[in-house]
Amino acid sequence: MFNMYPYLNVNDLNLDWIIAHFKEFIDEIASLDDWRTQHEQEYAQLKAFMDAINAGNFPPSMYAAMRTWLETNAIDIVGEMVKHVYFGLDDNGHFMVTIPEQWRELVFKTTGYDYNTPLQTEFGHLCILY
Repeated sequence: MFNMYPYLNVNDLNLDWIIAHFKEFIDEIASLDDWRTQHEQEYAQLKAFMDAINAGNFPPSMYAAMRTWLETNAIDIVGEMVKHVYFGLDDNGHFMVTIPEQWRELVFKTTGYDYNTPLQTEFGHLCILY
């Protein structure tokens, strides 16, 4: 009877089986080498792309895609941010905004009182500066 795994009994070794499996192993190694070569090229392309982005050189396609994404999602993002901002009046009756500690780069001002802008000359409009 033919033993598929002859390594258990040295006397049952079948050279045809060994040759067939060696050919399979050689084919698998060749396919792994092809896969590795293909992915090395993809990795090099991805690394060059990420290095360019980290250097501030956004490819035009990436810039356009990011701009489209921001135009689509900015309103929702700001809407979620505002849920973490509290508005009120201070002891002197002035408008006050309380924000999380991590958001110190955002500055809230009111037009006409502490911030003048030619676009909004009226008093009391909220401005977010960053």
